Amino acid sequence: MFTRGLRLTSLAGVTLGLSFALVGWTSVKSHVEQPMGFSHAKHAEEDMACVDCHMRAEEGPYATTPGYKTCLLCHEEAQGEDPDEPRIREYAEREEPIPWIQVNRVVGHVYFSHAPHVVLGEMECADCHGDMTTLDEPVTESQIEWMTMGACMDCHDERNVSNDCLLCHK
Repeated sequence: MFTRGLRLTSLAGVTLGLSFALVGWTSVKSHVEQPMGFSHAKHAEEDMACVDCHMRAEEGPYATTPGYKTCLLCHEEAQGEDPDEPRIREYAEREEPIPWIQVNRVVGHVYFSHAPHVVLGEMECADCHGDMTTLDEPVTESQIEWMTMGACMDCHDERNVSNDCLLCHK
């Protein structure tokens, strides 16, 4: 009897532990420090599209954070007075990746690819990430915590897209 109770208690503990692990699935931390300042608003004022910097959004699962080579396409020379802007060239001189911290992440058992959403679904980045054109600071918190399975299924229903389990769960 004692052994059976111990097994049930262990099973309950594992179940509870897994539940806690899955609850915070979209966020790396509640708030992170990015390696340097960045204004999406200033870049939007220059009529830049999200994919000008997040180049992989139209062709693969990840939108990717821009590396110094992408930044140097415009910032090889100084562009204004931002005190962090020269750091791009410093990373390039050292051939060191800009250590942006990814803050948007889906749980491991969910497969999400930007490409079909952006290209086939013709979705705007703002549909999931909100209006980035107003941000004067780099993203330091998850913008997708609202994206529950129900929210995704509602979006699929609105767009007449399959909600087959295997479409998102691999």
